[in-house]
Amino acid sequence: MDPVTWAQYLTMKDSFSRQGVEIEVAYTPAGDVDYIYAVGRLLAMERDDNVERLQGMLPGMRRADPGEQPEVGDFVVLSIDEAEDGYLTVPEALELIDERLEENPALDDGEPLLTPVHVVHITKICPGVEPEVPSGYPTQPWPAPSQAGGKGVKIGVSDTGLQPNIDNPVRYPWLADVTGDQEPVGPILPSGLQRIPKYAGHGTFVAGVAKCMAPESTVYVNDHFTMSGGELEYVIIQKLEQLILDQSPDVVSLSAGTYTRNNWVPLSFNEFHRRHPDITLVAAAGNDSTKRKFYPAAFPWVVGVGALGTDQRHRAWFSNYGDWVDVYALGEGMVNAYATGVYTYQEPPKEPAKQTFDGMARWDGTSFSTPLVAGLIAEEMTRSGCTAQDATQALLNKARSEAIPGVGPALFPP
Repeated sequence: MDPVTWAQYLTMKDSFSRQGVEIEVAYTPAGDVDYIYAVGRLLAMERDDNVERLQGMLPGMRRADPGEQPEVGDFVVLSIDEAEDGYLTVPEALELIDERLEENPALDDGEPLLTPVHVVHITKICPGVEPEVPSGYPTQPWPAPSQAGGKGVKIGVSDTGLQPNIDNPVRYPWLADVTGDQEPVGPILPSGLQRIPKYAGHGTFVAGVAKCMAPESTVYVNDHFTMSGGELEYVIIQKLEQLILDQSPDVVSLSAGTYTRNNWVPLSFNEFHRRHPDITLVAAAGNDSTKRKFYPAAFPWVVGVGALGTDQRHRAWFSNYGDWVDVYALGEGMVNAYATGVYTYQEPPKEPAKQTFDGMARWDGTSFSTPLVAGLIAEEMTRSGCTAQDATQALLNKARSEAIPGVGPALFPP
């Protein structure tokens, strides 16, 4: 595990632990990070006799306590704490069940019968670096706000909530009609400034990018990741379900995701798509410079977004890539709204340096390519008067026609 991923993993692990959830890393035979999972828990679908059949393959595996069970969908969380084969890690239990399965539909590109409870991250997988102070303390975002677009369109953002100071119309005029869950602020330092917690301001920055592309749209930022920079996959589905119920968004922007065991599809997002087949979900492709599939961006029904560098002619150095990435858009050197206060870097090579931010940041990552594309979809909806799905298809067709050689389909700010 590289030092940056390790630092972010420890931050998440500590935060999950404070909530009574233990997480661990599964490694590949080569020693690389495979996926991050909840300790002692597996995820299955409650269909026919699926759960009972799986319990027969691993005696002692039982349904987890009611308080751990998902509130929506046909999932069931299973505990392996008392499995009769002795103490097993999640990877060991899954390998054992794989050996005992007569048929495994996942081997034929189907849905797996049983998976880890994956952890969905906004960590290195989406912000490629920690935020930086923009040179010269600019007051305007880059890319600059469009003149019009997105009128009547609702964009739902699944992220970290909003900084409390972004409703200032003089300072942040491009954030008009952005609302959401307020992000917890850090403690006040002796200097009188707040300490900016890690990952704070992420949702605010994402909302700002979306609004610059579709200035007349309505954006709501949901606090889905503030406490840990990550969340259990089925919990995110519950939160997305509530987002759709409460806000009826036309487009959902999700700057997060997960790698999965054997690169098999995650049950949680598969179930989400069954429940909402018409939703337009735009998701980040990840920041590990790998072609390995990253979910939910890798689903064919999701718009998976990779990042272009600042010249918008080459792939950003950190961006994931592959034929599963639908489109690339600017994701490096972007400037937008952020927190005000003092940030202490927690990742190498900058830790423990400090920087004072004045409400704006420069930030890199597929996290920010994602809302750019979501905003362009909203703009296309109002320009052509079509549905989100039709607007998405029109933009992807345009992106393919303007593909960058050696990179792939690409979209650009107006």
